Amino acid sequence: MWMRPFFALLVAAAIAAPTAALSQSEQRIAAIVNDEVISLRDLRQRIRMVVFSSGIEDTADARRRVARQVLRTLIDERLQLQEAKKWNITASEDDIGRSVADIEKRNGMEPGSLPSIFRRNGVSFESLRAQMRSRVAWSRLVNRRLAPRIDIGAEEVDEVLARLEASRGENTYRLWEIFLSVNSPDEEASIRETAERLVEQIRGGARFSALARQFSQAATAAVGGDLGWTPRSQLDPEIAAAIDRLAAGEVLDPIRTISGFRIVTLGGKRRIAATDPNRAELDLKQIFIPVPDDEDPAGLRTRTDAARSEGDAIEGCENLSAAAQRLGAEAPQDLGKVRLADLSAEVRRHVADVPVGKASEPIGTPRGLVLMVVCGRTLPKPDLPSRETVTEQLRLQRLDLAVQRYLRDLRSAAIVDVRL
Repeated sequence: MWMRPFFALLVAAAIAAPTAALSQSEQRIAAIVNDEVISLRDLRQRIRMVVFSSGIEDTADARRRVARQVLRTLIDERLQLQEAKKWNITASEDDIGRSVADIEKRNGMEPGSLPSIFRRNGVSFESLRAQMRSRVAWSRLVNRRLAPRIDIGAEEVDEVLARLEASRGENTYRLWEIFLSVNSPDEEASIRETAERLVEQIRGGARFSALARQFSQAATAAVGGDLGWTPRSQLDPEIAAAIDRLAAGEVLDPIRTISGFRIVTLGGKRRIAATDPNRAELDLKQIFIPVPDDEDPAGLRTRTDAARSEGDAIEGCENLSAAAQRLGAEAPQDLGKVRLADLSAEVRRHVADVPVGKASEPIGTPRGLVLMVVCGRTLPKPDLPSRETVTEQLRLQRLDLAVQRYLRDLRSAAIVDVRL
């Protein structure tokens, strides 16, 4: 791909053009992609849509910061549409309508409300439709030309399952990514700068998933960059080392990989094949200690201290009646087997880590105090992913690499002239 030098500075200047010159400047050509024109109006509309949908503060400086990557995205979309057309693949109005409906559903909007939301915020709905048109056509092209070539053998699945079995207890991470490809050495500095600006915007409050949908060049862009749960052993070493230090919601600085820059954020952490504590089934009994409505704070503290002391002395569930009598409480109530996840948040917090045969801290209720006694705890057997799940994960990884190569080849063969 050939681009006129210093185009980023020229884009920034054009984006910040005075209002008086807006009408004339919008007729100008932003770029020509294999004889097809991207106008400055197209670019401005997409920038406004990106700023609006991503939660970026709408300032002239913010628009300048995203301009370079937005133009790059528009160029890629034009290449994708051209390639799809070559294979007689298009997106119908029904296809675009379904894509818009999916956005509304994903964001909890009323069906058909998105166009009016765009209008109220001064955002071009046609810019979104153009984006959906390229995405649908490209997805169909990929599914027709690339997906059938992806073959995952039984041996590969066996190997992954064996690694997971050997890695029981290892950390696995819920990750989201934004991938920006670098296709030639002269792009290195500009793509790095773009990646750093995206990280800055994310840390400033921009929505990671929205930016991933707009800018990421990985297949995960369609799902907001969601990589799912990834074992530590399958991460790039530099990412694995950095992720260990992250808290949920934090984002890494851009990481240079063989093919480009990756921006990664952490959604959560757990252990491979570890049992979810909330799936535990508890055998519970409770001791209810009534408290008069007119009890003063000092009296309530006294009752609470007595309940705590009696609870600390409980060893097993065989003699709870005696403890209840000493507290002036009702007879112990057998609650039977209860899933931890089905308990209220307050009760769950108090009993989650209580050993079998011991009582919780006293829990305040509107009518009195409650001691929860854990008489048994059953944990479900931890399972590894099914063969079908592993097969699908491998297929998506292989397809993602094929898509990146395909788009890289299209860029290399294209004639792109930035005219700003």
